[in-house]
Amino acid sequence: MSAQALENLRALKDCSAGQRVTFQARVLRLWDVGGLRMCLVGDDSALMRVEIAEAGVLERKSYEFRDALVRQYPGGWHSATLDEESRVVPLDYEVQISQDEEYIERTFKILSGVQRKKGRAAGRLGPWRHPSSKERGGE
Repeated sequence: MSAQALENLRALKDCSAGQRVTFQARVLRLWDVGGLRMCLVGDDSALMRVEIAEAGVLERKSYEFRDALVRQYPGGWHSATLDEESRVVPLDYEVQISQDEEYIERTFKILSGVQRKKGRAAGRLGPWRHPSSKERGGE
């Protein structure tokens, strides 16, 4: 079964969970939560979270994500996951994005915060502690 080539990231919303897709996007942010590596990617239509596993990507670089697996969440949210069948190919041009830096940073903070919360619930991360808790005798 071959992956559906998406015209843009917004088209991912019309895909079903488990479907394989190929899309082009620019990596905007990278983060790691309890061993899960993720990135926020974008194009001129949308932003999206991608679980990248061991894929070597760099911020501000554009890639073609081949054979990514679509994930769907309650509320109609979609993301993509790279697995052993997926490939990431660097592009020799820059994928254009339409979102400004402030919007990108807000989206990143929301998505990375949600992933930290899920990581704590799954036991991959320790409980949250306020940064000043050491000063008050906490760990």
